Amino acid sequence: MEGRPATGDLLGEAAALRALPVFEQAVHEYTRGLARFREAPRLINKLTSHEARFRVVGYLLYLHVDHERFGPEGGATYARLLELCTRRQEVGPRVLKTTLTLLKLTRFIVTQRNPVDRRSVYYRPTHRMYGFIHQWLAYAVNALDALQPELRRAQQLKDDQGFVDRFLVSGGRDHIEHEPPADHMPEFIAFFGGREGAGALIIALILAVHEGAPPPSRQGVARRFGLSKTQVSNLMVEGQGLGFFAVDDAGALVPTARLNEDFRRWISIELAFYARHMRPA
Repeated sequence: MEGRPATGDLLGEAAALRALPVFEQAVHEYTRGLARFREAPRLINKLTSHEARFRVVGYLLYLHVDHERFGPEGGATYARLLELCTRRQEVGPRVLKTTLTLLKLTRFIVTQRNPVDRRSVYYRPTHRMYGFIHQWLAYAVNALDALQPELRRAQQLKDDQGFVDRFLVSGGRDHIEHEPPADHMPEFIAFFGGREGAGALIIALILAVHEGAPPPSRQGVARRFGLSKTQVSNLMVEGQGLGFFAVDDAGALVPTARLNEDFRRWISIELAFYARHMRPA
């Protein structure tokens, strides 16, 4: 990883991005892209709407592509996934098994017997999974291009066949060897990433403010992101209790200043992480 910034500087790199005059444009680009990403069918949305499940997806992809450490077959076995998920008590065996089942149902992975040891299997991402990865990274590269247009990361994602795998290897190693980005904002992530549907609700409310649109209704959020109205109602109440939402003079739910600031900070941390690992060949 020659030339990569020290991992301890991630918060400093994030602060530098927030200080750029075009950062608000990047936030809007990121939020709009993230909303489109979260509008996926219900099963796919379940993979992305909870931090623990999405972490399993990331670990599986990393293990599959890090051939330098795991050989030509990769390392995406259940034993290695369980080891990564439980060593810091990030994900338990039940969530791991549920996520693997979802990945199979969505046809994002297939299993293949180990040719040397038939008792073990490898998890293989499918072509459909790689389409999902491109959707995931698209909103990040578009936001980074607003901040650092000279690096043309969206063009790299489109044209460079090795771009995704290099990112998965570099980012995966950083994630497992150092403090994960989400751990820098535990209170925010506990709601945004830890409560099913909370991220979608936050995105919808903030995007409405960015675009000068009326605050979305409970029914509108539920329909857009495949949630139930009861689920959205419960999240609204919980978010108000945590200081993330308020009710305006018209009785509509709106993001608080705290939520706006936390959301901007979280995006800057994610973009700083992406930026250090999305590099040319």
